[in-house]
Amino acid sequence: MQRLAESLGRPSSEFQALASLPPAQIDLLSNAVAQTQQRQREALAKAIEDALGHIPMLLRGPVKKVLGIK
Repeated sequence: MQRLAESLGRPSSEFQALASLPPAQIDLLSNAVAQTQQRQREALAKAIEDALGHIPMLLRGPVKKVLGIK
């Protein structure tokens, strides 16, 4: 339960309704959340790169710096 709460950035007390689930199901849920978050990060990175593709090459570095993108 704690791992699920940490991955969602919420206190575990907010997930007391899930406490009745077997630990295996909580682990499945936690893994699903982690996988979904990873896919979201990848999709966001791709969207940023696609958007930067519309900016002239000479300006991409400064734009990335202003946006805080590595």
